[in-house]
Amino acid sequence: MTIQYRRATPEDFSAIVDLFVVNMNLSVFTTATDKQVLKQLATLFLAKDYHHATFIQVAEYGDIICGVVIGVTKQDPHKALSFDDKPIIDQIENKLRLSEQGQQVLKELQEKEAAGTKRKKIDFDSELQFFCVDPNYRRHRIGATLIQAFETYLVAQGVTTYALHTDTLCTYQYYDNNGYQRVDQYPNHLNPQIMHYTYVKPLS
Repeated sequence: MTIQYRRATPEDFSAIVDLFVVNMNLSVFTTATDKQVLKQLATLFLAKDYHHATFIQVAEYGDIICGVVIGVTKQDPHKALSFDDKPIIDQIENKLRLSEQGQQVLKELQEKEAAGTKRKKIDFDSELQFFCVDPNYRRHRIGATLIQAFETYLVAQGVTTYALHTDTLCTYQYYDNNGYQRVDQYPNHLNPQIMHYTYVKPLS
């Protein structure tokens, strides 16, 4: 299987949203179950990440995007690409207001923000914002290759450590086993059974 790796383009955005929807469990953010609403929520999150990121790389098999890494560092003044998130965010928020579950999502996002402001937030100069590999393409070292590309980029920027946030619905054990240190944990604001973890990794 030949996997190609390249920098992302603005045109990749919708394919990355689809990757997010299919592979990530959005119940950490909302009690909504409507598929259209969940896709709108994923679009909201990724539009912000896509806009702020200084590094976005995709893995591609043929014309299928099967993996992505999105990261940011304050050491790099240049964004990964030119992407205006505001029209997308406005459009999605307007759509969410039209349905009962959409309104529920907006309310839960406000509650999440309120819960976040009460906690003492640790601020990091460099973060891995989003990382995902389609399960159908796993076992090909795609994830390891994408993470390596991000770390190589960070080292070139003079970064010595970076952070990421994950939760117990993700394969957080990967980070436990690959040189990351867990520095924070707290329960999910919707479901205390779900724990959120913050990891940092030194780059030597």
